[in-house]
Amino acid sequence: MTYTALVRLANYRSWTESLGYDREWIIQITQSRIYHDLQSISKEFEGIALPMRYDVQVVLLPPTTPINSFISKLNDVAVRWAPIKVEVDIYCGLPHEISNNGVMGECSHREICVAHLDLNNFTSKSIYEGFYQPYIEVLGMSSRLAFKLMGKAVVQYLGGDNIVVVTYPQNIDDLLAEVVEEDIKVGIGISENPRKAFELAAKALNVLRNKRKNFKYLIIRG
Repeated sequence: MTYTALVRLANYRSWTESLGYDREWIIQITQSRIYHDLQSISKEFEGIALPMRYDVQVVLLPPTTPINSFISKLNDVAVRWAPIKVEVDIYCGLPHEISNNGVMGECSHREICVAHLDLNNFTSKSIYEGFYQPYIEVLGMSSRLAFKLMGKAVVQYLGGDNIVVVTYPQNIDDLLAEVVEEDIKVGIGISENPRKAFELAAKALNVLRNKRKNFKYLIIRG
């Protein structure tokens, strides 16, 4: 089972309000810097970061992660984010399973599933329809999936036409049932290692793009 590290900007509201009204550019730069550093740290531990709400960012880590080492590394980097104060909570399970009353537990070995959704003809639509309408379509799909799969998966929009769904293998059929009518390809990777699952999902998607037959999805386990 995957560790989820919740990285919370503890003084977020008071910090933003201290910046005055011409502040959004500062907020965006700071959030981007934190996300950049988290992604770099996560890579060192075979994990991957998701931006989520930005005031709460998420890192998915393998069950073999030396948690104390991860927290120590995070604390070393977090001093660069001052005056932002960061608090980190570690949970056993995926982000959608965590409640306010959740506590850290011993993580057993369990596979997770990453589904990488790719909208067909997104680039050509952007050329003929303009960039905004296709962008709204991918946001709409992301929102629909998040509501439909609530309690079973976490859905994250990653820019462009890229949506990822992180869940467990037993929920794959539920996911595919929600997208069967959509004009998309779905690359699915399954592994105990979150970063490996993302890699396999990208590989599956690449195979789908290169096949002449119109396959809807492909699953690679590793």
